[in-house]
Amino acid sequence: MCKIKKNFLEKKKIGKKYSLIGKIFHINKGDNFYNIDLLLPEQFTINIKIEDFSEVILKERIYFFEVICSIEKEKKFFISKKNILIEDILSLEKVFKFYSYFFTCSPISFALIGKKIEIFLSFIKNKILFKLTANLYNKNKIKFLISPAAFKMHHAYYGGLSYHTLSMLEIAQFFLKKYSYLNPDLLYAGIILHDMAKVQEFNFEQKIYNKEGILLGHLILGVNNIHEEALNLGYHNKEEILLLKHLLISHHGLLEYGSAKKPQIAEALLLWFLDDIDSKINSLGEMLDVTQKGCFTEPLNVLLKKCFYKPNLFK
Repeated sequence: MCKIKKNFLEKKKIGKKYSLIGKIFHINKGDNFYNIDLLLPEQFTINIKIEDFSEVILKERIYFFEVICSIEKEKKFFISKKNILIEDILSLEKVFKFYSYFFTCSPISFALIGKKIEIFLSFIKNKILFKLTANLYNKNKIKFLISPAAFKMHHAYYGGLSYHTLSMLEIAQFFLKKYSYLNPDLLYAGIILHDMAKVQEFNFEQKIYNKEGILLGHLILGVNNIHEEALNLGYHNKEEILLLKHLLISHHGLLEYGSAKKPQIAEALLLWFLDDIDSKINSLGEMLDVTQKGCFTEPLNVLLKKCFYKPNLFK
């Protein structure tokens, strides 16, 4: 239960503008305005009134508010004059700072994840794969860098989707060095794009799949995105596009795991393995972090509900 700071308004001057950033904690529609309970970084809530019913305000999202302190019947209150999602006006570094006040977030900032992924993107020398991957990355960049990878299965925190992608890219380097027949351009492009369409299938605030997510899923949505972008670029008949589509549509490995096809090129096989390894080892690591030495973890859904022992060893 969030605390309400009753004396917050006492020092505010009537008619003066104030800027506030916080998470929408509760929304109530009154006769003449919305009543918004805004949770501030200091972990108390304040009330803001919004007179424009046409505005769309989303619960569990973080907003910048410009408000005016007003008074009626000797009672002060804030009226919103402007509100906007923080990712639309702040740098990714500042967005990460505010998200960290209210949510569990990735181990490194959204901006740093983006910079590291963009280094791998620059490694792609094939012009077709680079142009298509760069275009889709830039179109989805903000949502992709901020979104969780899942609700609960793995990387279920803000920034989890891009952090999972970065981890796979970093692990892939070792395989590319060991197995020289693998195509790094195709593998890097496939890793960057493999889960990007999750931003289209989830409503992360409500923790539900939308209609497209239920009926199509991110594999099909991702392939559709590649197809549309390839058409825009005039690449639709290129071998690279066919192979990249295969990587996305097969990256869950088995049909019973949601793949439309099983992997049938080397890079697709490795993409599946990298995805599987990072999602499972990351989840295990998170569980071991909260498990005492000499004890077993709770059952892990991503690992067939097995319990894992945390050895009582000294470094």
